[in-house]
Amino acid sequence: MANIPGKTTDEIFMEDLKKEFLESVGPKLVDMSRLFAENDYAEIARIAHDIKGTAGVFGMDEGTEIAKQLQYAAQEEKSGETKNLIEKLTEYMKEHGVDI
Repeated sequence: MANIPGKTTDEIFMEDLKKEFLESVGPKLVDMSRLFAENDYAEIARIAHDIKGTAGVFGMDEGTEIAKQLQYAAQEEKSGETKNLIEKLTEYMKEHGVDI
């Protein structure tokens, strides 16, 4: 971890963790699209649950809410809603620097 003037070690640590989170989300979003095509709603719900919790840690409240809605839609196997929420979460994450 580099020493950056004006930033505490904790701030730098959180920035590094957020960067790692954003790098890990892209493949998960791609996986969810594939899983949707395979009708694997349980795995989509699990991934959405993971994203929901971690996004909240980094203050991404809208991302947390979308992931929460996605988790519940997938658990209830609501096809159209699940698909729309995967797309919405993907767009939200792209706006926050996720490469897909």
